[in-house]
Amino acid sequence: MGLIKDLNERAARFNVIIAGSYCLEYDPFVIFREQVRKGIVIGLHKGYSVRSIAKLLNVPERDVESHLRHLKEAEFVVEKEGRIVPGFFIALREEVRRTRNAARRLGVELGEVYKARWDVVMETYRKLSISPRFSFDRVGFVLVGAYSLDVGMLKKFGEEGRIMLRAPARKGGQYYMWGVEGGMEYLGRYGMHYGELSEYGFASFGGEKERRRTSPPDSLIKLLMEIMGENDPSKAYKKFVELPVHERDVVMKKLDDKVSKILREYERKYYESGYEIGEESAKYLKEWLYLDENLNPQAPVYTREDMNIIDSFINYMSTHIFNVIYKNLDEIQNTFKKLKASGYSSFAEFFSWFYHLAFTETIDYLIKERMLKQPPYGYEYWIWKK
Repeated sequence: MGLIKDLNERAARFNVIIAGSYCLEYDPFVIFREQVRKGIVIGLHKGYSVRSIAKLLNVPERDVESHLRHLKEAEFVVEKEGRIVPGFFIALREEVRRTRNAARRLGVELGEVYKARWDVVMETYRKLSISPRFSFDRVGFVLVGAYSLDVGMLKKFGEEGRIMLRAPARKGGQYYMWGVEGGMEYLGRYGMHYGELSEYGFASFGGEKERRRTSPPDSLIKLLMEIMGENDPSKAYKKFVELPVHERDVVMKKLDDKVSKILREYERKYYESGYEIGEESAKYLKEWLYLDENLNPQAPVYTREDMNIIDSFINYMSTHIFNVIYKNLDEIQNTFKKLKASGYSSFAEFFSWFYHLAFTETIDYLIKERMLKQPPYGYEYWIWKK
């Protein structure tokens, strides 16, 4: 009875997250809503047989087999060296705590790197076109967190290729994925969630209480649902992918045109305070937290020149971040080797999780040192010109 309770309780605490992009057809967050599937991959991680997993989860073996077929189809379960294993990195509570302690030490060290170069951070902020309009409290969180620590540095890791390559191609996407026993604080609390259409990019970044963000990229799914005449996102996406190619192109143009119109109106209002945003655009922009109740723009618009300035800052900081990582690489690799998942998962996938934990600690350290400020909503949001 103890083992049954243990596996089910672990499954109830288990969560997955990704770094990269995916399609709704194999949405990992939807697939792992069912606790039994979480129990199955945890059981495989621990080396249990299918029969044992069924018994421990207290479900019929045929049900476990059915779920396994779906997980195999989605490539979340794979065969390796004659055994069935999870197709992504997993760490349970005891291992998570040890790993987080190692990541915390590295995160503080990275924080000291930023602290020693804070004059460069502030100089970069002052170069940005948005600096006269938005305080450093708003811009600094994005500049340091979203760009130089998160997506910008992950891109650098991919380009350098010694520690981790670009996110691997999976069925229905390209991403690293990890599942851990515990909440957001163990997944890597901060992350950038973004989308691009036409000449605009749009994003949110932060550590909000709920794992899934709703502003603004997820709102694209709402628009797709409207165009496809469906109330369920999975059904809308399935209906979309089953269209002939030329019809899909028509739908994508409708989506592109609609988003472009909305953001062009926002951009005009951003620069011309007297401009009146149309009612339909205002409805969406309010959902995306881009407008206040008086229809005043609340999100910065980064110009192309701003993005070039940010790229230069990422290049500068990446050299120092690499120095810290390589100085600690033996310890990081040893941390990985002690984990059960090292028997079936890659170091790169582990490092993606580990680095998210580490830079979360860096951001928290800089907030504690009063160099960065936590955004009021728990996350920041912005637009840029491509």
